[in-house]
Amino acid sequence: MSKFINWKSDWLSGNFQLFADGVQKGMITFSTWRSDAESMFEDKNYQFVNEGVWQSRTKVIDRKTNEVVAVINYDSWKSKALISLKSGEQYEWKSTGIWKAQFTVSNYKDEHIMYSSSSNAGAISSDSDNEMLIIAGLFIKQIYNKRAVLLIACIMPIITISINRHH
Repeated sequence: MSKFINWKSDWLSGNFQLFADGVQKGMITFSTWRSDAESMFEDKNYQFVNEGVWQSRTKVIDRKTNEVVAVINYDSWKSKALISLKSGEQYEWKSTGIWKAQFTVSNYKDEHIMYSSSSNAGAISSDSDNEMLIIAGLFIKQIYNKRAVLLIACIMPIITISINRHH
């Protein structure tokens, strides 16, 4: 059965609110200084904890059991991520739109979640009932958004200094 979910995000905090039929069904709340997050969607509650240099991995923990239910590994060069479930199943997150306004989570068999976004809102169409996968797609989007902002913040001073030296 397909699920249709709308979402809104706060650009400054990166937090998300998830809605089904106009009723808030969930949220993702990011830590202030880190990219870790807490999420709730319907009756599920997950924590996303980043690890590694450049936060190259994320553990997804079921808050009810404190069990790691998935691990997300990021491919920084291609804006892709691999979600490996505890069961051994794997899903790929990838950007499909030219401006990264569309992205998918898929196992390339029977489960496919499609996301579309504008500046601070979007829609999700899911063939999967797995709430963690639905939330993980938005979480990964925010991780790549934060990396882009960080990259710009690091490069701009270098460009500014180099322009000022040549004048």
